[in-house]
Amino acid sequence: MAERHRFSSQQKLPTLDFVQVNRIPTEGINVNITVQSGDAQFVSFRSLNELNPKLRFPTNSIDSSSQQLNQTIQKDLTKNKKMIFMLRKTLYKQDYEYQGYQENIIKQVRTVTRIQKQVKKVPHRIDPVNNANEKSNNIQLIAKKKVSFPMYFNGAFFSKLQHSWIPAIRENTMAADFQNKIYMFGGIGSEVMGDLIEYEIQTGKFREIKQYGDIPLNRYGHCLHSIGYPMTLSTQFSYDNQQYTQINGKQLILYGGEMQYNAALRLRENLSDTRIFDLETKTWQLLKPNYENIPESRRSFGSCVVGKGLIVMGGIRSKFSVFNDIHYLNLNLCKWSPLDTSKNPFNKGLAFQQLVCAYNKPQLIFDKRDTRGKPYKPLEYEGIYCFGGCYIDDDKNTQFYNNFMALLKLDSPNNPWVIPETTGKPPLPRIQHTASYVQEMNVIIIFGGRDDSRSNPYFNDIFAYKICEKEWVQLDVYGNIPRPRASHSAVAYKSQVLYFGGVSMNGYLEFSVNVAEFNQNQIRQLQAEMKVHEIPNNVQSTKEDIQRQSILNKQYFSLHQIAPIQKPRELTKAEEVNKKIQQLSFTNFPLHLK
Repeated sequence: MAERHRFSSQQKLPTLDFVQVNRIPTEGINVNITVQSGDAQFVSFRSLNELNPKLRFPTNSIDSSSQQLNQTIQKDLTKNKKMIFMLRKTLYKQDYEYQGYQENIIKQVRTVTRIQKQVKKVPHRIDPVNNANEKSNNIQLIAKKKVSFPMYFNGAFFSKLQHSWIPAIRENTMAADFQNKIYMFGGIGSEVMGDLIEYEIQTGKFREIKQYGDIPLNRYGHCLHSIGYPMTLSTQFSYDNQQYTQINGKQLILYGGEMQYNAALRLRENLSDTRIFDLETKTWQLLKPNYENIPESRRSFGSCVVGKGLIVMGGIRSKFSVFNDIHYLNLNLCKWSPLDTSKNPFNKGLAFQQLVCAYNKPQLIFDKRDTRGKPYKPLEYEGIYCFGGCYIDDDKNTQFYNNFMALLKLDSPNNPWVIPETTGKPPLPRIQHTASYVQEMNVIIIFGGRDDSRSNPYFNDIFAYKICEKEWVQLDVYGNIPRPRASHSAVAYKSQVLYFGGVSMNGYLEFSVNVAEFNQNQIRQLQAEMKVHEIPNNVQSTKEDIQRQSILNKQYFSLHQIAPIQKPRELTKAEEVNKKIQQLSFTNFPLHLK
């Protein structure tokens, strides 16, 4: 009786048991064949004879019955091979169909949940109606009634980014954006600063830019804006020979501000110079406008770039009195001129206010229009929005803060001021806040600021002014809630607003970046991620080690850090095949695939 030989494998392989090994025909041959799942292995008689030389199979001396048995076994083996190959092909096909079916179900569930969140449930109430006329009037009133959906602009998700290097702490730093970069100049911290810092949004890195040309003096409380579109620029005003240069819009414009405190004169000297910075050559250029209408030096004023020039409104003199004028710098002529307005609600002056330009095509505002055709009808919501600020009563030595939204219509005759009738609860009066126009959402975002008449003067609340609806909405804050602050900087980028630095009750804040997301779909996804990562784990780790991943990582940059994902143990090929076979069990298939 021959011994049984086996291969060293994970499953039992084909073995042959023979009664006799001599040349006499055998009475019976017992063949036991087991196939390994996935990659089928078939062992022929010849391969068994080669692997086991002691087991000599009488290949040349087999009678007709044994030859027929060998042929039938070979036929059965080939048939089994074809059947297993077809079964394997069918299993992979059903696996692919089952995965597609699961993906479609998940998409449908997400769509239904999103629609359910957007629908506002209004209770159905039937009032008793006596007359048919009253019934028809009520139906008309119900049809005209507007239903507001509170899911829009009802929240903001804050995230704090970590950086390898950040600038020194400071406040009153002015920032301007161009394409995917933000540029910041000056500010006051341990001293008045004059460095120019570049922040790249997609990589989240700060770097200091080396400046050339007519470098401005160190200052704070100035203005810094990007021109943004090509125009003809004149660097010096002239009545006779005006010289123009074409610029490509890759320039920044700086005006005003305040220098270091002068101990000899016991005052802080303000500035009134205007400079252009070229982002390609990294060079400053001093503008030389007309001297007769140049505005008086000032700081902490409202400003914005509109049309082909710069608008400056209000501000504080060196002796801490407030301006009530508006000036416009025409960059084509390099000429300052006062801007007359009607119905001005700020006759007593204004400082620390924020101006926001909301025009579809601001470069066409001051262009001459052809009056032979139809009269130009400006849109109701376009203009320059002004919010916050204060004026100082010299007699009573007190400050009065504003909290209403005013609109300056530069595209209307006499440049009137309009105070729109708003709905909703407006923000509290404040100064040194930020106002950012998020064009994708068509809202103005108000964040932070301070009011010295309060016990806790600094704010960290956030409001959205819906321009078309003329509605104020206080937003709920999720994520990394920022500390109360004032005198910070803000720049809008797509559906986000980036906040830098500032000052609070405990002093200057770190000059790190706080990002606020206002796209409501992104906020819901970020909240879901946050809840998943807040589940306690068995492994104890510090907060600094926890890093969370952002849903916006693919689009813009990483908003917040996530915990590193532990990679599972790599499976062997046989284990992967077994796992797939188990997942593709016939009982797990959906009904339409069975």
